[in-house]
Amino acid sequence: MKKRKPRKIKKYSDRQTTGDLILQSTAGTLVFAVLGILMGIFFISLQNGNTPIPRSEAVAYEGEFEEYEIWRNSRDIHFTDGSSYSVYAHTETQAFQDRMTALEKGTKLYILVNPNNDLVVEIRTDTEELMNFEASQKEIASYDDGYVAIGIVACAGGLFLIFYAIGSSKSKKKEAARHSKRAKKRIEGQDDQAIRRVEPALKSKILLEATVGEFQICYRRVKHVNELVINGLVYDEMKAIIEFEHNLRAVIGEHTIEAGLDEDSHSYIIFDGNRVADKLRVI
Repeated sequence: MKKRKPRKIKKYSDRQTTGDLILQSTAGTLVFAVLGILMGIFFISLQNGNTPIPRSEAVAYEGEFEEYEIWRNSRDIHFTDGSSYSVYAHTETQAFQDRMTALEKGTKLYILVNPNNDLVVEIRTDTEELMNFEASQKEIASYDDGYVAIGIVACAGGLFLIFYAIGSSKSKKKEAARHSKRAKKRIEGQDDQAIRRVEPALKSKILLEATVGEFQICYRRVKHVNELVINGLVYDEMKAIIEFEHNLRAVIGEHTIEAGLDEDSHSYIIFDGNRVADKLRVI
């Protein structure tokens, strides 16, 4: 059985500068956010013209029928004087299409058009009603509610990405400062000092565990704090209500032990540069 190639984690000291990381990730996220919002606005604004109107605002036209032309996404009524008007294809019923295609040339048609979208909303002959004014408008508006929903979701997604980019940027700065502070306190050749003993009574969520030799390693979350626990002692921690990429680290007995969350949303435990545990974080 072919072994899976271990995922490589760059240490903060081996990565690009914090400014480069923030600039690249934030800029990319903001581009997608702006595109999402623009797409959402486009979908929403596109449907404004499909709002039903009173009969008094409709534009009337009468003429002799020439042809009902069917395209993939449009339907056009042509008249003998060269005029043409469009029917909203997505709300067309098969019965209406059959009736229009069977209509004799020269038949006198009386139509009403919504001037906001130039779509036909009523069609009558001298003897029958082919398209009802109120019903057609309702169908057009109802169908386009789906596009409005898509627009709202796209705008909401764009706003979320903006807030995410801001939060991620601040988190990376805070994480870099935390690592810098710990590095200054670290004494070459000496083990890192534990912060405290694990309190068994505290409710926690185990994110990942691994045992390597005499080291029992636990990466867990207690309320809003992520902890690196080794042999019952907390060696490193990161406080955050919303979790972004981070790395917890401890040097014990000339061994470097790391745990955290990478840019691909994987929790990991690394022992002396080797990934010994890995799990995709869903929540």
